[in-house]
Amino acid sequence: MQAKLSKVAILPQCLPSKKWLIPLNLFSLAALGLTTAQAANSSIEQVTVYQGLASVTRALPINGSGEQTLVFSCLSPYIDKESLSVQAVGNINVGEISIEELTGEQAAQCQYQGDAKVQTQQNTLASINAELEAARLAKAYLQNLTTVTQVNTDGNIANNVRDIETQATSLNQRILEIGQRQARAQDALNQLMAGSVTSTSNNVTQVSVRTASRSPSTLKLHYQVQGAGWEPTYQARLNTNSEQLNITASAIIAQQTGENWTNVPVTLSTANPNQSATGRLPHVPRLSLYEENQNVQYVPPMSDNTPVVLVSAREGYSDGAAGSPLPNFTVSSQNKNGIIEYRLPQLVTIPSGGRRVRTVIGEQSGSSKLWVRSTPSVETAAYWYASAPFLTSDWVDGSLQLYRDDNYVGQSRYNYQMLKEQGIGFGRDPSMMVKELINEDKQGEKGVLSRTQTLTTTNAYQFTNQHNRPVRLQVLGSEPISRDDSLKVAVTHTPPVTERNWNDNQGMVAWEFDLPSKQSQVIRSTSQISYPTNKVLSGDR
Repeated sequence: MQAKLSKVAILPQCLPSKKWLIPLNLFSLAALGLTTAQAANSSIEQVTVYQGLASVTRALPINGSGEQTLVFSCLSPYIDKESLSVQAVGNINVGEISIEELTGEQAAQCQYQGDAKVQTQQNTLASINAELEAARLAKAYLQNLTTVTQVNTDGNIANNVRDIETQATSLNQRILEIGQRQARAQDALNQLMAGSVTSTSNNVTQVSVRTASRSPSTLKLHYQVQGAGWEPTYQARLNTNSEQLNITASAIIAQQTGENWTNVPVTLSTANPNQSATGRLPHVPRLSLYEENQNVQYVPPMSDNTPVVLVSAREGYSDGAAGSPLPNFTVSSQNKNGIIEYRLPQLVTIPSGGRRVRTVIGEQSGSSKLWVRSTPSVETAAYWYASAPFLTSDWVDGSLQLYRDDNYVGQSRYNYQMLKEQGIGFGRDPSMMVKELINEDKQGEKGVLSRTQTLTTTNAYQFTNQHNRPVRLQVLGSEPISRDDSLKVAVTHTPPVTERNWNDNQGMVAWEFDLPSKQSQVIRSTSQISYPTNKVLSGDR
């Protein structure tokens, strides 16, 4: 967005405004008797988008020399005023900084100024209005001419009348055509302004900086502004025939800061300035003794003993000619000790108003291992899974859209650690049939002299591969866990399990095997639980 500067002289004092001065003990610009502010355009040099806010750097040229006031106008009303800082390029003395909130007519001057289409249509309409006014003046002149012109001879009367009628008819027709063009241009302008990406906020921020320099230079303004953010989103595409997996990472950017970002360089950061910047201290237990029979009421420690940490959020092209190389939109990333920055190579336009802008920020692909996973005790179904050994930990959590063989099969969550451990699910496999055969519990009889009783549980499931090729099948099950020394558990699996405590989950077991095409496999598990007759068995079974 190109912010158009307004002069100090056009800021009427009668309009409501709110002013901050840095430092606080300085007077206003008018009281200091400064010269008229330099009229120039500030440009956005860099935008870094975080979660919930953005950091913006603007530049303003300093023309000429001597003492002058530079004005950054038409800025967002949501600027964090404590985050403002000024950087002078070259040998420049910087004085006080004045911050004002402008409303009413002053803010209206900023509306639509960054929209090139609106400006072009406004110029077109102004040209048509000038043309219409000229035609009306010509008509008025012709009307006045007929009243003051005297005809000398009778032979000229008819000719003069015909000439006047011809000119009047031509002027009226021209005025009618120009009026129609005016109406069409006004309608087009109204439509552009109705759909304009320019913010129509009722107030804006203006920052004035007093400077003194001996030669032309540049002044930079840095600030943070609320109302901006981005989120990652991913698309995973699996080809089950070639076993190739491709994952594309995109960023969805949106902002409602009140500023339009038009053709600006953008960097996306995974840092979250809204999170706490410091870790919590450990709790220190404070112990004391008292008599067992003494009635002592426990008083928890006062919250005043807990340290309180205050955290501040302020730190926190178009195509070329034929034959010329096309623009490269490959995003460069940099890992700064756990904070990933994505620098977009192209200039980006992100209007204020919440419109979502999406851009690809990365891609990872490679060979994958496929298998079908089933947890029959939970659901008699099987699901496609794929490994992603090529994944890196740079990408942050986000939504994950899943495509299997060019078909959209659902949505999941991208989490690096979970995907590396468990793989990526790609939807249900209707060609793997899962059938429950046995699910029964048998309670052993309590004998008169027996001091123990038993509970036997048997589960059996059948898996049938209806694919035209062999499939790697993974079946997940479980074993009861005893939490009492007098409770004994014995489990038998047929066939034997491939892995116990699967993925470090105590009690989980896994079978893995290749199931040929059109073949079936039965898995059976029997658990026997023994415990004293005077006890009652409790827990999830």
